[in-house]
Amino acid sequence: MPRNTEGLKRSARLRSESAMQRALAALQRMDTSEREINFRTVAAEAGVSAAWLYSQQGLRGRIVRSRKPLSNPAPLASPRQDRERVSRQNIVATLRLRIKTLEEKNRELMGLLELAYGELALGREKNVSAGNAL
Repeated sequence: MPRNTEGLKRSARLRSESAMQRALAALQRMDTSEREINFRTVAAEAGVSAAWLYSQQGLRGRIVRSRKPLSNPAPLASPRQDRERVSRQNIVATLRLRIKTLEEKNRELMGLLELAYGELALGREKNVSAGNAL
């Protein structure tokens, strides 16, 4: 028995056309209001997924062309700034190594101190028990 899929196809086409109209209207509104235009913002404004926007070639090209350049792009670092950054990174690495070494030494000394306290406690117990034996 053949299936009647015409209704499903028509419904899918109507949903796609509706989404396209919403996306175009959202893009036009955002362009006139000087809002930031990118796939995420257009998708949120139009109520569609960003993946769907990427899959629509005509709409994708229009969004890419409508993007506005960043108003304050990050300035490129000068060679002096690069040297300073590397120097700071070296200082931080050296200090981290020193901290690690000191922490290991501290752990070792704390262990030795615990042993010494244990020996002192045993010595006191022996003195107390020897005093009771008298």
